Amino acid sequence: MLDPLLRPASVAVVGASRTPGKVGHAVVANLIGCGFAGAIYPVNPEAEEILELPCFPALAEIREPVDLCVIAVPPGGVEAAVEEALAAHVRAIVVLTAGFKEIDEEGAALEARIARLCQSRKVPMMGPNCLGLINAHHKMNASFATQMPKEGGISIVSQSGALCTAILDWAKARRLGLSKLISMGNKADLSETDFLKAFAE
Repeated sequence: MLDPLLRPASVAVVGASRTPGKVGHAVVANLIGCGFAGAIYPVNPEAEEILELPCFPALAEIREPVDLCVIAVPPGGVEAAVEEALAAHVRAIVVLTAGFKEIDEEGAALEARIARLCQSRKVPMMGPNCLGLINAHHKMNASFATQMPKEGGISIVSQSGALCTAILDWAKARRLGLSKLISMGNKADLSETDFLKAFAE
């Protein structure tokens, strides 16, 4: 069930940005920098190219299948982005955006709606309010972390993105390899149980 999330053949980044320092820029840069072998599709209606990759105005304009859709738009645009992703038949979604149940009741209601949307289509969703995920063996860094670990045999699952970044720093200092690093955020859909099952398989 989680193969499109953990081992995607293609990744679209909705909210990709030309501006260094923005989350949507970091995710595209990380996918390129880690040597991801699959297709990378930046999505931004105001850009023609991001980091030398052709940019698409909408997911619907991508004519190839998209396994993983990473969403990095402001909270008010997340629900529409999720609906667009589902309409485009993406196979897994990561919502990096913060501003949901960790903020207030309105955010909690929005989070519940996007979770129900994904569950109704049986599309796994990670997040919202998360760092993203890394699969070192798949050469995929679909996060806005500043480091890519070398390959190893340890996988990390954490609610906290801050803890994930601290572990990446710790592992680098000790030259310790990692397999996967998962930042679950608010766990609106996928939780540690889902990832532990996937890893056990």
